[in-house]
Amino acid sequence: MLITVHPANPQKNILDKVAKDLQSGAVYVLPTDTVYAFVTTLGNKKSIEKLYQLKEMPPNKPLSLYCRDFSQASHYIRMEGNKTFRLMKSNLPGPFTLIFQASKNIPHYTLTKQESVGIRIINHPVIEGILERIEMPLIGTSVFVKDSYLTFPEALELKFGKLVAGIIDTGPLELSVSTILDMRSNPPEIIRKGKGEFKF
Repeated sequence: MLITVHPANPQKNILDKVAKDLQSGAVYVLPTDTVYAFVTTLGNKKSIEKLYQLKEMPPNKPLSLYCRDFSQASHYIRMEGNKTFRLMKSNLPGPFTLIFQASKNIPHYTLTKQESVGIRIINHPVIEGILERIEMPLIGTSVFVKDSYLTFPEALELKFGKLVAGIIDTGPLELSVSTILDMRSNPPEIIRKGKGEFKF
């Protein structure tokens, strides 16, 4: 079902309910600073499995961790040196997915064989508002169907309205993907060029 919220000032009561549902294992479609994404919480194995089913992707494909801030992100990654921290500080929040080696705090069922994790600190009031209300990160993946991203809420409702707890509608989103960088390389390697200019 579509749940309409203000794109800049989402209603607090809606954020309260979505946060509570997510902590109980629900899967939502949420807007990000790039495209819409299937989202749940990190600690629920069954709902994470549902993300893979909804996107029809194999379990060896990585998901992204949506963190509230640098402090929370640092709990789930292995990061060496102040330079990496400075790069994160100068570019985030923003439309970037940063690949790190995962720490032991990441549940094994979310990891690829490389034991890497993609970190996002998203610049969007809906995601930010939900993360303020829960202790753990969110985990998600973009809504991608038959070689295309669904960026219109009506199309999302038609395809997934009965399969998720809700679709947070902030209106159509610009078709843009995040820029992916491998932070394990020195300097970081751009894996996919998308939205935003990463400042090195």
